[in-house]
Amino acid sequence: MSDRPTLRTVAAEAGVSHQTVSRVINGDRTVTDAVRDRVLVAMRTLDYRPSAGARALASGRTEVIGVVLPHNPGFAFSNDHLIRLVQGADQELTSRGYGLLLSTREVADEPASAYRRFVQRRQVDGLLVEAGTGGESLPALRSAGYPTVVIGYTAEDLTCVHPDDEGGAYAVAQHLLALGHRRIGVVNGPRENRLAMAARLRGLHRALADAHRTVPDDLMEHGDFTAASGYAAAERLMAYPEPPTAIFAFNDGMALGALRWLREHGHALPADVSVAGFDDTEAADLVDPTLTSVNLHSVDVGRRAAQILLDLLDGRPPAQRENVMPSTLKVRASTAPPRAAG
Repeated sequence: MSDRPTLRTVAAEAGVSHQTVSRVINGDRTVTDAVRDRVLVAMRTLDYRPSAGARALASGRTEVIGVVLPHNPGFAFSNDHLIRLVQGADQELTSRGYGLLLSTREVADEPASAYRRFVQRRQVDGLLVEAGTGGESLPALRSAGYPTVVIGYTAEDLTCVHPDDEGGAYAVAQHLLALGHRRIGVVNGPRENRLAMAARLRGLHRALADAHRTVPDDLMEHGDFTAASGYAAAERLMAYPEPPTAIFAFNDGMALGALRWLREHGHALPADVSVAGFDDTEAADLVDPTLTSVNLHSVDVGRRAAQILLDLLDGRPPAQRENVMPSTLKVRASTAPPRAAG
């Protein structure tokens, strides 16, 4: 079996130093076009393929990007939105020759544990951080010198990419109002997710204001994105003397919990109560009735965040700090006109 070509055999074939070959491999723009062409011809002639390890050693990069999900692993790996974000990021990273290192919470009540391994030792070239909970740890990453792009919202001076949460919530509220609903119960998300939830509330309030309506205080409940919390919130909402004719939950998990409570307690769906969610998870198409929800195009969000980070590493900063991706309302069978519009 013949020996595999090395950096030095390519250098000898091209008539240059092995350092020059290394510079060509790593895209050094100080190499002249004529020299670069000779090296590339020699590489093709010898069928030389530089290893990822050699490229990383020569460039000083790991060619790995860290993806931080500051959530418990059980939640992170069962949440369609988060899984799709990682899928989109991985597609973009793979297409550009990078690997992915994923980190979740190590301790149930400590979001910062998802960041700690990156702060303590240099394992990656940059970070994609899903905002979720634990955004208070972002300054530690900045002080550690990591190029960082946030997936979601941040009050820090960092580039972020997020779906149009406000526009999605506006579309849901408009849809329910157009059907004739006037008492719309809301299942808000966890307070730790305040920036994303605030955007959804803005969209809801804007649609209601356009229709000269408001959300009464007694029709606003909080959940933690789980079906169990949506189940409990529906029970509280429907206990009022004048319960809502529609429930808008700020994620599909809570909406599915609300659907379950309503079904178990004899409510016809959607004739008695309409239900809408947010995230457009796979379950939205499987539940009966199928769930009206907002598609966040999560794969595209993850892909765009990775693209911005890799461009940043290549010296091409983004045009703006906040990058908003479109969202789309998906109307399904769980929403219908109320029995008597009021």
